[in-house]
Amino acid sequence: MAGKNPPFSGDHFADFCESMVGQPYWYGTALYPCTRSLLARKRKQYPAHYASSRQSGYEKDVGKKSICADCVGGIKGYCWTGGGVGVLESLGTGKPFENRYASHGCPDRSANGMFSYSKSKGMAWGEISTLPNLRGLALHRDGHMGFTVGDGYAVEWRGFRYGCVKTKIARRDWTHWCKLPFLTYPASEPPPQEEFALGARLLRRGMRGKDVVLLQQALLDLQYSLPRFGADGDFGGETEQTLIRFQKARRLSPDGVYGESTHIALMAALGDQSAASGQDEPAETPKKRLLRVVSQGGTVNLRAGNGTQYPRTGTAFPGMEMEWIATAENGWHAALTGGKVVWISGKYAARIKT
Repeated sequence: MAGKNPPFSGDHFADFCESMVGQPYWYGTALYPCTRSLLARKRKQYPAHYASSRQSGYEKDVGKKSICADCVGGIKGYCWTGGGVGVLESLGTGKPFENRYASHGCPDRSANGMFSYSKSKGMAWGEISTLPNLRGLALHRDGHMGFTVGDGYAVEWRGFRYGCVKTKIARRDWTHWCKLPFLTYPASEPPPQEEFALGARLLRRGMRGKDVVLLQQALLDLQYSLPRFGADGDFGGETEQTLIRFQKARRLSPDGVYGESTHIALMAALGDQSAASGQDEPAETPKKRLLRVVSQGGTVNLRAGNGTQYPRTGTAFPGMEMEWIATAENGWHAALTGGKVVWISGKYAARIKT
């Protein structure tokens, strides 16, 4: 099946996914043999997903001795069968294989839950526009997941109507990608860490990149000390301890990890500092730099970070102006309004001269 690729590598998983193309989608399953007893259990468990109009399709799957999964069930089943052991041999034959629930460190999570779990484990992730050229990555949009198999394609257990299919990534509505904590990937791969905007990924000790530099510089701007190494782009012990001090000051969990809540707190702290410094602004200081909302379709969502994955903190109306603070590499603008830092997509705001 996977040739030279070792199990639990991204390449091996991608090969496995391609081998499963044509198999059926059954909601709430993770590489289970299609049987009438399984169908009865799942119909009772998820009646809305097992309508009587689909009965003939399910019966055909049973007759073919197919193996079913749902979208996130692809990776769960792969892990729970020890890397797909015995699955392909069972196709069409009914040959038994072992599927041990939640084994090999893979929890039973939904598509959204698996995406969040991977991020919580410190795995690299980003918006779909930054997708690395790697096989075996997870692709995500709200409520759904697929997996990269190379050359711009993905395999996804797309739904009852489609089953497991191979699709062109650019033609689907994926919003994010992430590495999976159960798989290994090549040591050197794009995109380089320095391309991440601050807040685009979870940061912890041992990581490097331009976003680490931005974090360190922000801490220095807030008068936190990094006496030994400064803003060197290396998240070491000094940065970790300084971040813990910031988290304690903001009454956050002092874990030394830069995640979503710490990012929101840091942006708010920078906004507070900016607002305070503006009150005693010397006469020779340039005028505030402004953003103007340019949406043609009504109000625009304001976010707590530079992307739609962050919580909505309010709305802005076309023509509304805010003080510009910074622009992330993905084009999102940080702005100050009402004494708080907010983020707005570059699609809906433009800097104006004053």
